[in-house]
Amino acid sequence: EAEVAQRTAELRAANAELRDEVEERRRAEAALMRLRDELGQANRLAVLGQITASVAHEINQPVAAIRSFADNAALLAERGDSGAARRAMGTIATLTERIGAITAGLRGFARKSTGETRPEPVRGAIEGALLLLGHRLRQHGIAVDLAIEGEPMVRVERVRLEQILVNLVQNAIEALQDQPEGRIAIGAAAEGGRVRIRVADNGPGLAPAVRQALFMPFTTTKSAGLGLGLVISRQIAADLGGTLEAPETASGALFVLELELAA
Repeated sequence: EAEVAQRTAELRAANAELRDEVEERRRAEAALMRLRDELGQANRLAVLGQITASVAHEINQPVAAIRSFADNAALLAERGDSGAARRAMGTIATLTERIGAITAGLRGFARKSTGETRPEPVRGAIEGALLLLGHRLRQHGIAVDLAIEGEPMVRVERVRLEQILVNLVQNAIEALQDQPEGRIAIGAAAEGGRVRIRVADNGPGLAPAVRQALFMPFTTTKSAGLGLGLVISRQIAADLGGTLEAPETASGALFVLELELAA
């Protein structure tokens, strides 16, 4: 009986130790998830900081145009040209909608991730990323070729998908900003239950050493930054059940994001 009691006590102690280890692992995993979320949020805010001037320009342009059209509408109304005045007011409405779309895009991009996913159109996420980066693209004379086959949907959290796309397009812009006739090609197509999104540029490409360490922290070819954008983007892709790769190409750089097709 004493031996049975001793073994029982040993088993209880072992079980208690195992429970403690499980609880410690659970706490460590929860802390890791919080850290990932915080890094993702920090990356989004850092990107917003980089594009603030561009977005301000995107808003200032329609604001200036609204003032001009409002003055014209007032003059046209005084002259009795109601048709032209209405058209001017219609243009003002269109411009205010554009400002609303830009500010809504900013708010959405800055919003903290909730982790909730739902079917989202790939086209909408791509257009949202391009809206945020539109001025930078025009500033450097970079053309964008967009080719989306059909209207594929993916189950994601929209802000996190946009975050990946903004990081990829920003990288392409930085590779092309000193190059004449820069071009970014963005494509999306569904195949075999997956959606493949491609972001390619005609820049100098990636050196073999850079490509090998591309998704490792602190790997960067930029004069500023920690090289975490691609690391975070790949982690987000994995969290969404997808992958992010940078396959070799004959010229330029190519990134391929694969996600599950929404049912």
